[in-house]
Amino acid sequence: MSAGSSASRFSGQRQPNFENLRRTILRQGPPGPVPFVELFADPGMVEAVLGEKFEADLHRYIEEPLVNVSAEDLRGLLKAAEMYLRFSYEMGYDYVPMVTGLSFRRSQVAVADTAAQANWAGGLRYWQDESSGPIQSWEDFEAYPWPRPEDVSYAAFEYLNGVLPDGMKMSAFQFGGVFENATWLMGLERFSYALRDQPELVEAICERVGELTTAVGEHLVTIDNLGMLFLGDDMGFYSGTLVSPDVLRRYVLPHYKKMAEAAHRAGKLFLFHSCGNMYKLMDDLIDDVGIDAKHSFEDKILPVEEAYRRWGDRIAVLGGLDMDLLGRGTEEQVRARAREILEVCGVRGMGYGLGTGNTAANYIPVQNYLAMLDEGRRWNREHFGVA
Repeated sequence: MSAGSSASRFSGQRQPNFENLRRTILRQGPPGPVPFVELFADPGMVEAVLGEKFEADLHRYIEEPLVNVSAEDLRGLLKAAEMYLRFSYEMGYDYVPMVTGLSFRRSQVAVADTAAQANWAGGLRYWQDESSGPIQSWEDFEAYPWPRPEDVSYAAFEYLNGVLPDGMKMSAFQFGGVFENATWLMGLERFSYALRDQPELVEAICERVGELTTAVGEHLVTIDNLGMLFLGDDMGFYSGTLVSPDVLRRYVLPHYKKMAEAAHRAGKLFLFHSCGNMYKLMDDLIDDVGIDAKHSFEDKILPVEEAYRRWGDRIAVLGGLDMDLLGRGTEEQVRARAREILEVCGVRGMGYGLGTGNTAANYIPVQNYLAMLDEGRRWNREHFGVA
């Protein structure tokens, strides 16, 4: 698809407004419509909404470094990018998310995704092996096939850069940040033991992962229509961080800071996604790292309204419609909860973007996902005169 055909495909329809999203996240005003924000949408959700199937196994593109891409792989990748673009545009997003292409081979188990059959029949869900991983020793570290930044393919970003509708940008997101990838390479259990028994190895793994992730981010922010880096790195569980906050401050946050600085030097946004109760690190993330927004909230840990009250004058707060409600609630309950959130977080027209508490997961009934977005459009018509 050429740039010209993309322009004609999207002409006469809604006008994306990434500038409104940027002002909203930076809390710069003037007050405007509440944008929609997601880290990404699962392939099953995209297929269900568009009514068509991906031609390739997207998990392969996510979990294997995109290097030496064959012509067949490239065709499947660009088709997937085109589908994600249409999905993002039609659902009302001002950007299209795209995976960076940097990944680290690790130990996983694939099982039939029975919870998502309605949206992704025949799909698989991949579970990380937390008990072990490919690196357990210095010998493993030296033998590991570390990806090289110069070999990573940016074909999807380069393609989208030429076909985006006016007013729309790209978001680059990484499956697993510095902490997640480091723990996946050892297994979280082994990583935890190694913090005491092999601290030099832990430091070396985090340093290598951080250097590679930062190098890829530094390249991505040079792409014209890349609007933001969206780093995903789950650091917490229900009651706290998975490891000591001091460990994260020492081994992980310095790499975040470098990525944030690279994004800001290039005039791009730096958004941070983390699940779990990692809130002991919020001051570090805001004041030292320099994140522009925090994404992913769970009602039983910290409702997004409370997060907005605590930090909404310092950063943007994004998403927060609880995944359990989206997955098991009724359409009416989803609409009511979206309205409750907007009544607190959306009234200023700055510092908040509506979305799920995590991602547009394939186990969410499509009607619930669409109801959330429709309620956001209703809110924007009522308060700002636009959908």
